[in-house]
Amino acid sequence: MIYVFIDESGDLGFTKKSSRYYIIACVEVRNLLELSRAVKKVRKTLKKEKKDIPELKFTESDDIIRRRFLDRLLKTDATFSAIILQKKTVYNYLKEKREKLHNYLAGFLAESLIYEYSNEKEFRIIVDKFMNEEQIREFNWYLGAKMTNSATSPKIEITHEDSQLYPGLQAADFIAGSVFQHYERGVSEFYNKIQPRLRTELKKWF
Repeated sequence: MIYVFIDESGDLGFTKKSSRYYIIACVEVRNLLELSRAVKKVRKTLKKEKKDIPELKFTESDDIIRRRFLDRLLKTDATFSAIILQKKTVYNYLKEKREKLHNYLAGFLAESLIYEYSNEKEFRIIVDKFMNEEQIREFNWYLGAKMTNSATSPKIEITHEDSQLYPGLQAADFIAGSVFQHYERGVSEFYNKIQPRLRTELKKWF
């Protein structure tokens, strides 16, 4: 079984205050225990006043913790994927359909998973929970359709979970944050760390 954790960085707004890029990132692993241990080891290095924080997040961590987290993650069997949207290229009619745009982008990553792991029989996809029930149903249907539209038709399980409870979602947050900083701000230290392990880096200009 392949476990796939999905998170985002940036936003899908289209105002002057909105981000220029929107990133969806995946962390793909077979060994969940190894991944969990890696995150726990990073937590043990936190200062006393931060040891009780509910989760590790890229945007709320300093550069030292970011380096430690990514270094630990790179010692696991995890591979990463990312899709990068340059928002200024988005067609006007899609700007008002943010959920559909998000699903459309995630669908490209889903197709890349099927291509890369063509012999895999089962995928469990864990998504950071931020959608309402209707959006979850549409997302699950769309991703499921993208991943089973093949001769192999693997078993797909998609769940939407609290990132505080899933180290894999925290890992996906750090990958998304690293890619976002590279494209949005030109800060490439963390992107350069993970880039050799990026299985897929899709750039979508509409």
